[in-house]
Amino acid sequence: MKKFLAATITASLFAIAAPAAHAASLAPSNFNVTASLAAACTITTVGTPVVAFATYTAFQATALTATPATIGIQCSRGLSAPTFAFDGGTGGGVIAGLNYTVSATAGAATAGTPATAAAIGTPDTRTITLAGNMPAGQAGDCAGNAASCVATVTAVRTITISY
Repeated sequence: MKKFLAATITASLFAIAAPAAHAASLAPSNFNVTASLAAACTITTVGTPVVAFATYTAFQATALTATPATIGIQCSRGLSAPTFAFDGGTGGGVIAGLNYTVSATAGAATAGTPATAAAIGTPDTRTITLAGNMPAGQAGDCAGNAASCVATVTAVRTITISY
């Protein structure tokens, strides 16, 4: 009886080890990797940019140019220059009874770095400059301001950046 039991155990161990000795590799097989990118841009400027006009003296003989403001954006790599639209359709407006215009210009893109197997890529970046101009010869409007009519007035505007 002991011989039969020992032979059974030996045969079982051999059967477990046998498949590993006969393992073979398969030929490589190709496969596809796909992705769909929804390109985007985001504003990186913290806070609200201010297009600041200095004090305008009623009926002054020269136009007044504002101190420009900037907006930083970052975009998916390779997008073309953005376009701009202002609320009301144009950059024109009235503040303190004074007509003004604002315009937006996109600076050249600083190219980001492409992604590699070892690192993620970085975005393209741009600076958008907002400029303002107030024509000469305007009277202005003191209604609602202090008796001296020297007060800073703020108008909130919206710019839409399309890419």
